Amino acid sequence: MIEKVEKTMLEHSMTEYRSILIGLSGGADSAALAHILKRLSAKYGFKVYAAHVNHGLRGSDADSDEEFSKRFSEELGIGFFSLRADVRAYAKERGMSEEQAGREVRYAYFERLMDEHGIGCTATAHHRNDNAETILMNFMRGSGMTGLCGIPYRRGRIIRPLLDVSRAEIESYCTENSIDYVTDATNLEELYTRNRIRHRLIPFIEREFNPSFAATVTKNAAVMSRDEDFINGEAMRLYGRYVKDGTIEISVLMSLHPAMQLRIVRAMIDECCGKADVSSAVISSVLRTAAENRTGAMADINGAAAAYVAYGKLRIALRTAAASASGFSYRLSPGDGLYIPELGCTVHAEITDGMTGDGEYFSVPGRSGDDAADAVIEIRSRRSGDRFTPSGMQGSKKLKDFMIDTKIPREERDSVGILTIDGQIAWVMGYRRDGRFGFSGGSGIKIWITY
Repeated sequence: MIEKVEKTMLEHSMTEYRSILIGLSGGADSAALAHILKRLSAKYGFKVYAAHVNHGLRGSDADSDEEFSKRFSEELGIGFFSLRADVRAYAKERGMSEEQAGREVRYAYFERLMDEHGIGCTATAHHRNDNAETILMNFMRGSGMTGLCGIPYRRGRIIRPLLDVSRAEIESYCTENSIDYVTDATNLEELYTRNRIRHRLIPFIEREFNPSFAATVTKNAAVMSRDEDFINGEAMRLYGRYVKDGTIEISVLMSLHPAMQLRIVRAMIDECCGKADVSSAVISSVLRTAAENRTGAMADINGAAAAYVAYGKLRIALRTAAASASGFSYRLSPGDGLYIPELGCTVHAEITDGMTGDGEYFSVPGRSGDDAADAVIEIRSRRSGDRFTPSGMQGSKKLKDFMIDTKIPREERDSVGILTIDGQIAWVMGYRRDGRFGFSGGSGIKIWITY
């Protein structure tokens, strides 16, 4: 067992730290991990600490586990830290499950301890069976390839030395070395999906199909992880080549394999927002918006950022402002460029005598020659009673009905730019022009957008 863990640690560069913090629940897995790392510490010269989080969910049982973990650490001769947290209140405040809340609280505590005490990394006691359970859960949730790679051996400052050993091996090690541990009763309850997978699904698969299922899944995950590393490397190579200042040519993006498109868009989001928890549905929405290639079109990214389309380019940027309850309105003069924070872009206008370069060109009804320079140009949000004449249609239409028919989500309608000329809607930006303003040559107005 110790040789197996040592081999894993050497293969994944886990012995190079001067100090290691162990996430100690008091269960068999973390108790065995603490015992093994303490034995290896003399050989590799690292110092071992333990951290226990009392989630406050199981009353006196949780308090007993905390006391056990403290006593266990003292007997083992390692430093001990503990935290008492109200995970139930944390989960309610943030609208998440208690399981997710507990995980966030634990890892935040580990990070704080590492920073405050100069500890190199945190070791968690995830093992081969945990990995198989995680992969099955991700598969059933419709996870992509990353989810099917399972639990990584290391991520940032988190290491997992037990990933190559099974739960049975851990329990045998505890028995052979007379290691006491506690059993969390909630791990036996089938209320949680993971527990049903652990106690019902995997035993069924092992009994009826493959007795070495956990080992097989782990080997497959290792192969997928290797392939994922290669694909991600290729995606980052393309990202460095084609993405500049958060912007990529849509024709280039659409020419790539879908696997590359997805990873490049995710990397653009990460570059803009940091490592964000962005769903595959959001990335699909960004790619659909890019494929439509309508200047002014936008796809929301978790409310904090957006993907914008302008003249064949896709840009991902933070939202600098949201449309207020009273809407927004900006006056634009020909020859000027005006930044519109609600749209996250700069709108430019100039008088033109012909179509030169990318942009939207408008004739101004009732004005000719130099009179076009006197036209009043406004960029605003929608207003009650708005109507316009969508190009290609006869007669006017309520803007509200147009947005419903075009399936613009309700929450995005107040963020759609409306360009008016002399008080009349000339362009629902990113969606449809008004047919009355079609450019017929001669003097007119050119509008273009930059991000």
